[in-house]
Amino acid sequence: MACVCNGGLFPRLFWTQSTTDLDVPIVAATITPTEVLRLEPITTLSGDEVKLDSMVELSLAVAVLGIGAGVTGITYRLERSTNGGAFTPLASLDIEPLIPILGAVSTTSLFPNLTWVDVPGVGTHIYRIVIETDGGLIAGVTTITAETRALNALVVREA
Repeated sequence: MACVCNGGLFPRLFWTQSTTDLDVPIVAATITPTEVLRLEPITTLSGDEVKLDSMVELSLAVAVLGIGAGVTGITYRLERSTNGGAFTPLASLDIEPLIPILGAVSTTSLFPNLTWVDVPGVGTHIYRIVIETDGGLIAGVTTITAETRALNALVVREA
């Protein structure tokens, strides 16, 4: 959704959000990217800046652990496609929580987020959030679900 403020003058706000649960697959010995949210296309001119704010609530189901363990193999990425081209990463976070000793199956929630300023140049751009799992590295996590998530873009024209 877009908000054109000040009678069509800049800044312009674009946003999308969801509370619908989305499974993030964990495939053994495979790196699997999953798009969890995407903004509508945004057209910019030379010098425009795009301030991005993003977050995803991730719910991790964790198996019984006899010892505390660090989880690796989950990456949070902001990506951009320009003029219909391939998506390229703008910024990423490795999500590496420490899971305590568990005597029973449990669920834990994580809230990765990124704020980024992009200067994309002239064109039409699509921004998205991707959660990537590396099934060869994730140990002890049985499922991952993307729950509440949001992606906002504020386009500012430099005078």
